[in-house]
Order: sequence, then C-alpha cells, then structure tokens
Amino acid sequence: MNRTSAINAALGVALVGLLAWLVLFAVRGSEAAPGSTPTEELAGRYSDVTRAARAETLAFLAVDHTKMDELTDRVLSGATGTFKKQYKASLKSLKETAVSQESISKGRVDEIGLSEVEPSSATVFVAAGSKVQNKGTKGKVEDRFWRIKLTMVKQGSRWLISQLEFVG
Repeated sequence: MNRTSAINAALGVALVGLLAWLVLFAVRGSEAAPGSTPTEELAGRYSDVTRAARAETLAFLAVDHTKMDELTDRVLSGATGTFKKQYKASLKSLKETAVSQESISKGRVDEIGLSEVEPSSATVFVAAGSKVQNKGTKGKVEDRFWRIKLTMVKQGSRWLISQLEFVG
C-alpha cells in the first residue's frame, strides 16, 4: 500500500466515524456530545437540590408514633451541621411526644423555590403541608401548612440540610 492509499484509507475511516457521530447527534441530540454545557450542569444542580429538598422535607414532616426510630433515622441521614445537632438534641422529646399523643403526620410538598444555588451550597424555600392526627385533634385529621427555609450543603454527591427554619 503506498502513502496516498494509506492517507485516503485514514481519511475514509475518519469520515465514516464523523458521519456516524452526526447521525447519532441528530437522533439523540446533545446527549451524543461528550461532556455537558454550563447550562446543563446548572440545570442538573438545580434538579439535584430540588430532589433532595423535597425528600428531606417529606422525611422531616413524617411522624408515626409506631415507627419513630425509622422516621427519625431518615431525617438524620439527610442532615448535617447545625440542623443535625439540633434534631439529635430534640429526639428524645420528639419521640416521647409522638408516642404519648399517638401522633401521625404525612407531609406533602406544594412548591419549591431555589433562592441561591452555588456548587456546594443552596438556599431553598419550601411551601409544604401535612395531614395531622393525634389526641389533640381528637382523632380527626387536620391540615397544617408550613413555609420552610432550608440551607443545604453538598457533601460528596449528596445535598444535605444544614439549617431548617420555619418562616412566615
């Protein structure tokens, strides 16, 4: 094989590879391109923060006097920093109250708003509600509404709550 034939063969292989990538790009869009754009990275971060905020809010609002250890462990697994310390400090009282009042609460997240989102921290506002039943409600289910500000930090690949505040 002479030099011209080798160059033509290499160019032919490169052309076939380029055409295959173009077809793949036409079918799969930006998923076919290596890496991600800054906008895609930001959208991914927003999605990760929102998903974590929703899950942690639901865990925090869940109360069932028959399985408090499981529920409080779930909250602690998504907590860090000040919030984790405060929550741990209140566990005994929280469990005792839930049991003595035969409390059950199932939360829901109505809306999530992202205020500030940085690569390793975020401020999130959550509008949530819960259906509450206990001795104080005389066994009736009552609606409660919550506005919560979460300060979240990224540890490894997870977003965790470092501060939780009820806001008006």
